[in-house]
Amino acid sequence: MNLKKSLEKRVRGWLPKEPRLAYTHKASKPRWRNPYWITFLLVVVVAMAAVTFFGVRTYMHYSNPTMDVAPTPYYEKTTNSTTVGIGDVVEVNVWVHWHGYVVPEFKRNVKIIDPFPESHFSLASENETNIYQSQGYGGSYQLKYLLRVVGGEGASVEFPAPRLYLDGVEIPLSGKSPTLEIASKQNAKSHFFFF
Repeated sequence: MNLKKSLEKRVRGWLPKEPRLAYTHKASKPRWRNPYWITFLLVVVVAMAAVTFFGVRTYMHYSNPTMDVAPTPYYEKTTNSTTVGIGDVVEVNVWVHWHGYVVPEFKRNVKIIDPFPESHFSLASENETNIYQSQGYGGSYQLKYLLRVVGGEGASVEFPAPRLYLDGVEIPLSGKSPTLEIASKQNAKSHFFFF
């Protein structure tokens, strides 16, 4: 018996009658219709859109300090006394708090100017300054200086808010400033007599 016929009996008709039909190629689908490629392409497009969005947003925060500062930068200002007399020295403490949105925060040129009523006060010495400058990141910055009372006898004086500049751009601050009572010479002597 022929080998082909014996195999045909065993396989029961599964072998084709003509050998070239066994090697026919099925029509292949184009690659772009494969669902894996579509899924991969969709993931790449979404990832590129996210990288572009966050990249542009980060650049905007870097280039504009006003956009980068968290919504409520604030200050705290205190003095060592509430009632002073002419010639007294007042210690002023200023804390300015701010943070950026982007993590890690960008290093900025920080400048804090704390104005004071020059008609009533002057800096206590030539070495004193009411300006703080540094390079740094968000957080708390403290400025401490001494003022001498030079005028305004019997007046009530409220200190103005400090000014915060980041890379030369002024950032508005919220907070409350203290008020000082400048006593007249009679009241100042009796006031300090008890202390």
